[in-house]
Amino acid sequence: MSVGAKAKAKSGGAPSWMVTFADLMALLLTLFVLLLSFATMEVQRFKDLSGSLRDAFGFQKESVLTGIIEIEGTAQHTAQTKTLPVPVATVLPPEEQATDGEQPDTPNIDASSAIETDEFTQQSQQTYSRLQNEMSDEIENALIDVVSSGDITIIRFPDQVSFMSGSGELLEQFLPVMQKIVTVLEDALQSGSGRIIISGHTDDVPISTERYRSNWDLSSARAASVAHYLLANTNIEPSRITVQGYADSRPLVENNSPGNRAKNRRVEISIQRAETKTEGD
Repeated sequence: MSVGAKAKAKSGGAPSWMVTFADLMALLLTLFVLLLSFATMEVQRFKDLSGSLRDAFGFQKESVLTGIIEIEGTAQHTAQTKTLPVPVATVLPPEEQATDGEQPDTPNIDASSAIETDEFTQQSQQTYSRLQNEMSDEIENALIDVVSSGDITIIRFPDQVSFMSGSGELLEQFLPVMQKIVTVLEDALQSGSGRIIISGHTDDVPISTERYRSNWDLSSARAASVAHYLLANTNIEPSRITVQGYADSRPLVENNSPGNRAKNRRVEISIQRAETKTEGD
């Protein structure tokens, strides 16, 4: 073989460095594939992980997903709109769960308490009926109003017939009405258990005088005046009387007219038969 033929045979095919270059490109491609696979989020795996966090810490945050973003046909990441807290269901201990075929235990109702409540309600109805009968004229003339609810009887009288404007002292002309009220109250409490709660109420018009800084002072003073009259004219124990001033915090109607404001300016005497109850508890 001639020298020229040998040189031609040696010059055929790819150079030897191409093998190393091809290996390098293959390794780089593998690296990029691995990076892409690590960057792609698996939704099911994410949900499983979220469930594990919820069980461990008692709460979880679940992403609201709108889809998967793809670039050139390859999933890149998930699109997320917002994150919502997911409440955890409360699981009762095994001993508190009802087994199949069994009904959960019903709390026992104290029969004596039920009988006692009925007795209180009956006593309240008797007091309400007596007030309706003995003070029918005062009720008809809108001097007082009597309301009954369960074991509570409420005697309500407006301030325009019982107090001067901005004053906490009872009017002289209202004292005969008060005398009839206290007579019924004394007999009612002597014939049964219970307590008397006297509450003063005003409208939303502010007051500021040398004697009363605000409607709180005025409402409390009016309730105290009624309490002093009861203590001075009955044998009711002071421990059974409570005085409360609410100012304009508990209106009967909205303070949007002179007539409604007049309804809200009032004093209430509540006769509560159950000793454990108090207004506002």
